Amino acid sequence: MGNTLLTPSIIANEALAQLQANLVMANLVHRDYSNEFVKVGDTVTVRKPAKFTAKNFTGQVSAQDITEGSVAVKMDRFRDITVNVSSKEMTLDIKDFSKQVIEPSMKAIASQVDEDLLAVGVEKAANTVAISGTPVITDIAGVGKVLDQKKAPRSDRRLVMPPTILYKYNTLDNFAKQCYAGDSKALREAEIGKVYSCESFMDQNCPENVSATPGTATAYKVAGTKGATQMTVSAGTAQTGTIKEGDKLIVNGYLYTVTEDLTLSSGAGTLKVDQDIPATFTATDAFLIKKAHALGFHRNGLALVTRALELPLGNSNSYVASADGLAVRVVFSYDPDTKKDKISFDVLYGIQALDEDLLVDFA
Repeated sequence: MGNTLLTPSIIANEALAQLQANLVMANLVHRDYSNEFVKVGDTVTVRKPAKFTAKNFTGQVSAQDITEGSVAVKMDRFRDITVNVSSKEMTLDIKDFSKQVIEPSMKAIASQVDEDLLAVGVEKAANTVAISGTPVITDIAGVGKVLDQKKAPRSDRRLVMPPTILYKYNTLDNFAKQCYAGDSKALREAEIGKVYSCESFMDQNCPENVSATPGTATAYKVAGTKGATQMTVSAGTAQTGTIKEGDKLIVNGYLYTVTEDLTLSSGAGTLKVDQDIPATFTATDAFLIKKAHALGFHRNGLALVTRALELPLGNSNSYVASADGLAVRVVFSYDPDTKKDKISFDVLYGIQALDEDLLVDFA
């Protein structure tokens, strides 16, 4: 097929389909979507699920207003993949182009969305349940117990585990296994079964330390500048503690991986990380990831808020595809300096803990 058939709309709709097929966490949390166009950094108001009180009937009803509540969410998670393309790629049909360009791009974005949701959930969780030295099925029962105590509805409870934790439990005799008949391929393949009131899933994007031996620092604060790939460490404990390459930390809901060993001096130092800092922040407690973490939660504890990005002014070679609470923007451009065509795929979203009592850090 000629390249005239690979329009932004065709590519955007295929990208949306691939994104939908590769998400796990995004299909398990509360979703809020509107087809209004917004800019990066805009703040939108999101409704919280309504709550009611069941009252005794003593001869006359006591009517309750529908008080959903609301929360402001900043649309600050702007994920982009820009690819150089040649006339060779643009002459492919959509099936081959999808396999070569779109599918790997959307898998990367889907992994990032899931990672962000899990990072926020673990960081904001008001509850913790420990994994036994020799794991037993009652560990998972502890997650269900916490959610029972927090009066979470029995439906829509989830437990999302990394492979490291999953394989500690899935060989136990009474670890249930069931098939999931959902529409999302990734969700269907991730489904494990319902265990102690929680539908359980595997997600490789759960926070997990990947250093051979985690550093000895047990707590510290960090500060960072937008666009930088390093942070200033302060108030470290111990004051001469170490932070190792592969250690991970969560700051303001973003998961970072340390890229270079650091030995603190009087509790301070410069920490190099794997991604650009999205916004400047001052001294903030780092949530240290010393091991693998799973997340137990009720759907109404965590929200993914998505909006369609504005189309760039003056560029007619762009399109936004949206459906089922997701939106993907595709923009064609040409760089005269390098004489290369580019295709950008980007998504905009925000994440908000709606009820921290309905989040359980399982580690």
